[in-house]
Amino acid sequence: MKSLLIGLSILLFSACEMNEDIQNILKTEHNAPAFHYLFFNSDSVIKEVLHGCRNVEEKVDVDSQTSFHAFSVTKTFTAVAVMQLVEEGKIMLEDPIIKYLPNCRFSNPVTIKDLLCHQSGIGNPLPLKWTHLAHEHIDFDYRKFSDSIIMNHLKLKRAPGKKYAYSNINYLVLGGLIEEMSGKEYQAYIADNILNQLPTKEYIGFDIPKSNHANGYHANTWFQNLVLGFLLDKSKMMYQADEDWNGFHPFYNNGAPYGGIISTPNALRVFCQELLKNNGKLLSQSSIDKMLTEQLTLSGKNTGMSLGWFKGTFNEKDYYCHAGGGGGYYSEIRIYPSLGLGSVIMTNSSGMADDRILDQLDRQYLINIK
Repeated sequence: MKSLLIGLSILLFSACEMNEDIQNILKTEHNAPAFHYLFFNSDSVIKEVLHGCRNVEEKVDVDSQTSFHAFSVTKTFTAVAVMQLVEEGKIMLEDPIIKYLPNCRFSNPVTIKDLLCHQSGIGNPLPLKWTHLAHEHIDFDYRKFSDSIIMNHLKLKRAPGKKYAYSNINYLVLGGLIEEMSGKEYQAYIADNILNQLPTKEYIGFDIPKSNHANGYHANTWFQNLVLGFLLDKSKMMYQADEDWNGFHPFYNNGAPYGGIISTPNALRVFCQELLKNNGKLLSQSSIDKMLTEQLTLSGKNTGMSLGWFKGTFNEKDYYCHAGGGGGYYSEIRIYPSLGLGSVIMTNSSGMADDRILDQLDRQYLINIK
């Protein structure tokens, strides 16, 4: 009821006083050929704005059914899956990962919780080259890739719990845990226990849809081209789309557990809404609360990281979020549990950091909420 009342007040305020131009904000914060933004409560959409071209060469407009790569937003799905296994009594967060995955003999004992909150001490090699083109996907050996990466990083950079340090390898290990404890491939478990539980027909999955998928782009400037030349094989992965944008050929991330979700923004919205509901289909409220509890280091320092979600504060209200970006795409999701509100933004141009674009986009809807 509280989120409904807040939503109604936002709608009234929006209709009467809200003059900020979302397109201009996005142009300033993150220029992209296309974007799709949603602001919502646990039951309905409060604001939806989409604009631009999903394909700049053919001038094809983005629409409500256009899908994007979600990249590291996928980590929130992996976190929900791990919490589901905890609920079922199959694992415990404080258990060392070696208890379930004997080959993960890290140089110090690493727990499941350490992996979820990026306090494991595992290194984080730059993952931009961890991709393969769509036509290579049928022959791609995920298990060989994952095992090789993990085995090459068994020597930790630091003792677990000493500090927060982001690592995609944490989620490769968690993907292996999910497979071992469920007896299913990671993608199959996520589909059965999360994606297929969402009350939506909007596309969300691990395959590039045959139609209405946004092409990924990167700004065509001398500096961006110079940087990309050091980070990936441009001749294989990219092409010049027009004078402003370089395009990416259709590709997949090598590691589904850290960055494999492909989705429409509305499907991500429904995922967030299920976590805002008291009787959602994915987790009990106690498990959601545990997942969204900020994790401290062993010395008691704040990290701004819970179990799979970053923590932030706006207008004295806590929110939990995750960004994802890389080759031609950038996305963010966010939930404000105490307000029963959330937001999603997906774009088709590269982002390399947690830019928190939603700080600017959500501000106009939250500024007057007490």
